[in-house]
Amino acid sequence: MGRIVYEDKNLRLEYVNDGNYIHETWWGITTNEVFYKLLNIIVDELNKANADGLILDAREHKGLGPEAQEVAAKTIGAYAKKRGKFKEAIIVPKDVFSRFSVENYAKKVAVANPITTRFFDNVEAAEAWHREKQ
Repeated sequence: MGRIVYEDKNLRLEYVNDGNYIHETWWGITTNEVFYKLLNIIVDELNKANADGLILDAREHKGLGPEAQEVAAKTIGAYAKKRGKFKEAIIVPKDVFSRFSVENYAKKVAVANPITTRFFDNVEAAEAWHREKQ
């Protein structure tokens, strides 16, 4: 595991040096207002680490609406463009609405951004993918 760089009742962020990525774990329900605040914290941590990727673990999150998905895609896309390349591993959520939410987000973020996105059923496989050299 990595070093915890942020944690509250909805989100834990860990920086993982072996693979240079941020592992984000989401829980519960987040309003758009709370989500946007947390998204800014995520980008701050990505910038501090000069990270090459993310693991998005939303298995216990209840999903986001289309507006928040769009904002997330634009925000992470802008970071990826600045980096030149970016790897994003998404752990498939249990909740159907949440699954639809992350799949829709992944489609939006893939448009015109240097992002490689892969879906995984477990965290261990996502971590192994991040450790692979590009």
